[in-house]
Amino acid sequence: MERDPHSGPVPEQAWHADALAREQGRVQIFNATRPEGLDGWTMDEQQYELMRTHILDMIDQHAAEDGTIALRAVVDAAQERYATHPLFPGGRTRNYCTYTKVDLKARCEIDRIPRSSPQRIRRHIPG
Repeated sequence: MERDPHSGPVPEQAWHADALAREQGRVQIFNATRPEGLDGWTMDEQQYELMRTHILDMIDQHAAEDGTIALRAVVDAAQERYATHPLFPGGRTRNYCTYTKVDLKARCEIDRIPRSSPQRIRRHIPG
């Protein structure tokens, strides 16, 4: 399968920055399109882990036969599921879900299916 240009890996310095952020209860948001692999901001570690688990669970539980799921379905489910969650006091989870998706691609945990419209994602397949 064709590799998505937005996928990782990111440089080792990004992983080091993430380790330092996690000591403070934060997660560095990775972005493979940035030279240093960092998007330039952090997310609360609990928010991040909730969104990470949500995205991976949606792929595992609701993917089509080809192992992919529409990103829109993942984002819509996050908004519905976590709109009243105490970790998201404003009730707006769409951006958190989307940013976490970008991060998971950079960490090589998920893949975006190139040229899919609407955008589709799946668990990363090495190689």
